[in-house]
Amino acid sequence: MRLNNANGNTFRLARQMFAVGTLLICGSLLGAVLAYQAYLGELFSPVNHSLSELGTYGSSSLAVVANGGLFFGGLLLSLSCLQGLRSVPGFGVAIWLLLAAAWLLLAIVGLFPSNVYHLHTAALQWYFYFALASSMGYWLWLALRPTKPQSKSALAFCSITVLFVSAFLVLPHLALETLPFNRAFYEEIYPPFPRPGLWWPAVLEWGSLISMLLWQAELLRCPD
Repeated sequence: MRLNNANGNTFRLARQMFAVGTLLICGSLLGAVLAYQAYLGELFSPVNHSLSELGTYGSSSLAVVANGGLFFGGLLLSLSCLQGLRSVPGFGVAIWLLLAAAWLLLAIVGLFPSNVYHLHTAALQWYFYFALASSMGYWLWLALRPTKPQSKSALAFCSITVLFVSAFLVLPHLALETLPFNRAFYEEIYPPFPRPGLWWPAVLEWGSLISMLLWQAELLRCPD
């Protein structure tokens, strides 16, 4: 879709907000990962440590950095979505609003770290709900449109997001023998000791965040 000057300026600002927000989130989390040494001095691994552990005061040495990056970065991503929806017609507005709500809830995850357990897990829960709603809404929007999507990569990243987010929400309720969980993944903030080689709540949490960022980046690069 070719954007006129006004829409082009709108998306330029949205892209700038997204770039800064992503840099804040990724930079702060990377810094917290590199400095992470908790409990028995183990190093951080995304396959068996959750995002929540990076922001836990008393456990993560740079918890304030991780939480600050999530909070301010999430706010900027939410503002980026609100800026982007100004140039999208019809049902596309709802997609950007749902995305904005998801990033706002990620900011709340940073505002209320796992030390404030109930608020933290509630924000994390609703982040995944809105992430799933926005990504499945995008599927519906594309299905109802007479034209093909501008970017096949956006559809691919959206589909990966649906896969990760839905698995995060649904798998704990399937009672599979290979997944011995008796409560929702967003409540599984800390892996047990000794840590498993592969901790599914952490893997799916990180995968969901990365795929969401890639999806929105592609939406802003090639708007429908």
